Amino acid sequence: MMNRNEFFSSFPVDVRALWDINGKSFDYAEKAYRAWLEAAGEMQTQAIAFLNDRLAKDSEAITRLGRCRSPAEVLSVQADYAGHVFADLVNESQKIAASFGKFARVGAAAAPTHESKEAPVRRAVHRAAAH
Repeated sequence: MMNRNEFFSSFPVDVRALWDINGKSFDYAEKAYRAWLEAAGEMQTQAIAFLNDRLAKDSEAITRLGRCRSPAEVLSVQADYAGHVFADLVNESQKIAASFGKFARVGAAAAPTHESKEAPVRRAVHRAAAH
């Protein structure tokens, strides 16, 4: 059975520093919250830009459909529209995946590691009172 130090050293980040209540843990929490908020803002900006672009393209497709004079033209416009929608969705999903990868790298870089030269944070062990 692993002892406490072996258990904690098996994690890639120093979880003891993450869960302790002190200035260092507050710094880690601030970095995490800041990163989450920046990521949320970036994702929202990206989603709104995609939505605006898609709405403009959808409006253009409706206009093109309104100008069609035969069923063959309608089918051609629909096929063209479907191909562009699929390409846009694939492109946007790749952007989202790249953004998640970037956010993960930024978050991992801010996490405390066992290789840090700072001494591990010591916590007092709290025991329940025996009554």
